[in-house]
Amino acid sequence: MKERLFRFKQFSVSHARSAMPVGVDGVLVGAWATCAGERILDAGTGCGMIALMMAQRNAGARILAVDTHLPSVEEASSNFSLSPWSDRLRVEARSFLDLTDEDGPFDVIVSNPPFFDAGADNSVSARAMARHVGDLSPRNLLIHGAPLLSRGGVISVIAPASAEDILLEESASVGLMPERRCLVRDHDGSPWKRILMEFGREGRDLREHLTMFGDGQVPTCRYRELCGQFYLKF
Repeated sequence: MKERLFRFKQFSVSHARSAMPVGVDGVLVGAWATCAGERILDAGTGCGMIALMMAQRNAGARILAVDTHLPSVEEASSNFSLSPWSDRLRVEARSFLDLTDEDGPFDVIVSNPPFFDAGADNSVSARAMARHVGDLSPRNLLIHGAPLLSRGGVISVIAPASAEDILLEESASVGLMPERRCLVRDHDGSPWKRILMEFGREGRDLREHLTMFGDGQVPTCRYRELCGQFYLKF
């Protein structure tokens, strides 16, 4: 199998075997999510990219990454071992639903759920979302994640823009409120396709928007600011 290697400014990621290879959604949530605190969980890590991004952004955090797909776990482990932060990164072949209080608490739980990775699809319905029963479904991520959070902890996800209402409903059911939201689109005038959402117990509900490209597919200043510490081309 030909190796696939994606190079960032401070680390590289092999993603040939992973169920969650490098993609725009993962980079967005890894760059946007809160990264404060001492303990961070990357739920459904895939190749480990988001965990590596969090390790780069927070020099003092210990990061646990979990995934049920064994080839992904093996690839993430290799990527972690070759990174500058190998002593602070750990990956386990476990379901997110198997985590208990003994594993936490976590200051940040971050995820690019597999169901959402194609998430650029703005047509996904709330009905289809509610029927999704994977380990990292919206319901499971919020209901199982809430008890694992530290007092000021947050859960950060990326989803299709059409998923906003159901995520708000699910978060409210477990006593979490939106802390931040960011609608994302490709160009001025194009539909809002993705939403970055962060849930916690304070309910600040700060809102922002991100347009990724200007004329000629030139990255916007805001996009460069968000992802500039990672992408080589930025």
